[in-house]
Amino acid sequence: MSNDLTDRAAEIVNGALQSNHLPTSSDDALALAFTEKYSGQYLYVPAWSSWVRWDGCRWARDETLVVFDLVRRLCREKSALLRGNDASRLASAGTIAAVERLARSDRRHVRRADDFDADPWVLNTPGGVINLQTEEMRPHRLSDLHTKVAGAIPGGGCPRWLTFLREITHGDVDLIAYLQRWAGYSLTGIIRENAFLFAWGPGGNGKSVLLDTLAAVLGDYATTAMADVFTVGRNEQHPTHVASLRGARMVVVPETEEGRPWAESRIKSMTGGDRISARVMRGDPFEFSPQFKLWIAGNHRPLLRNPDPAMRRRLHLIPMTFVPDKPDRGLPEALKAELPGILAWAIKGCVAWQREGLGEPAIVRDAGAEYFAEQDSIASWFDEQCVRDANATASARALFNDWSDYAKARGEEAGTEKRFSERLQRHAAKKRTNKGVVFPGIKLRSSESGA
Repeated sequence: MSNDLTDRAAEIVNGALQSNHLPTSSDDALALAFTEKYSGQYLYVPAWSSWVRWDGCRWARDETLVVFDLVRRLCREKSALLRGNDASRLASAGTIAAVERLARSDRRHVRRADDFDADPWVLNTPGGVINLQTEEMRPHRLSDLHTKVAGAIPGGGCPRWLTFLREITHGDVDLIAYLQRWAGYSLTGIIRENAFLFAWGPGGNGKSVLLDTLAAVLGDYATTAMADVFTVGRNEQHPTHVASLRGARMVVVPETEEGRPWAESRIKSMTGGDRISARVMRGDPFEFSPQFKLWIAGNHRPLLRNPDPAMRRRLHLIPMTFVPDKPDRGLPEALKAELPGILAWAIKGCVAWQREGLGEPAIVRDAGAEYFAEQDSIASWFDEQCVRDANATASARALFNDWSDYAKARGEEAGTEKRFSERLQRHAAKKRTNKGVVFPGIKLRSSESGA
């Protein structure tokens, strides 16, 4: 690229300028000359405030201002053909910046963000593009507009990986097959399962190695996010944090913080396919449709403020209880050598997922049921503080007051009476009367003792 504009510079510039009948030293004419030379090699995406260049297998961000340098060379070569003030003006920073800005808007360069990585059923790899429905590979095409590339070309075996999976699952073949389907599902840009995976357990049990290895397999298709994006934190995350999720197919959250609740509305929205608003630093806001599958690892299980059916459907909890006799310090490197085989294994998992779905095994279903039972504090309060009685009726206000005392004793927020009544309806029917909201068929245990 260093010799792009050498002996033929004058011919390129003057030919482009004359064909467009423009003053040969105008900013617009120089921008047209740039486009004549580089259309098909460089594109500009306004939503990202960035140029992208074709590197042989994908459109990569211009992170080193290559385009600006090419424009500078163009202006310098044209300046050498002129004299006096015209020559000085063409070599100025203002002219160079103006030419680059004009080139951005040329229809031969400009593209929308949604034009890129648009096919959810193909995976771009260094060796070609894989159709995840047929397992066939074809050559790269510029028109595919891929900005991502996986971390390996599929092929070969992965014996150490399979041994590792047997170790961390205690040989549970159903759980291993489930993880393979999840890995395969994560290769796609499809999010129809509306679910996320949470690997939970003490440190040193393999969950980080599991997630890190799969992220390495996916390469550019995987990214890491802070727990604050998916849990309730002290500060709202800046939209630039969310912008990094565009185009990702696997998002890894490496740790959860003790005592933080899930950001349930955000998780439901992102795993449900709702369009997400974001922006890059110093760029304009843009929207994108999520493609990512969320993989979270944590020593601590976040709190659930509202253990409703929507969260039950979404959260797939894997208990990680494996403790190695001796940590294998060389394991990450050994697995890195098997990335091609692990990608081939994941592609087989994608085919299995398309045929069978995710199919939670018993250990995942049971762990989820136990977790939700523990997190449903309204259910715990109801079991401890209430009794069913067909002849009884309890007012929402009396029930809420009792719940407030119970929640305070447990260090929880009671919330509002309205929200309490909504959650209580999973356990008892609500009725409106001229005296207010009541719950027929239940009463407080304290009322039995005359308290």
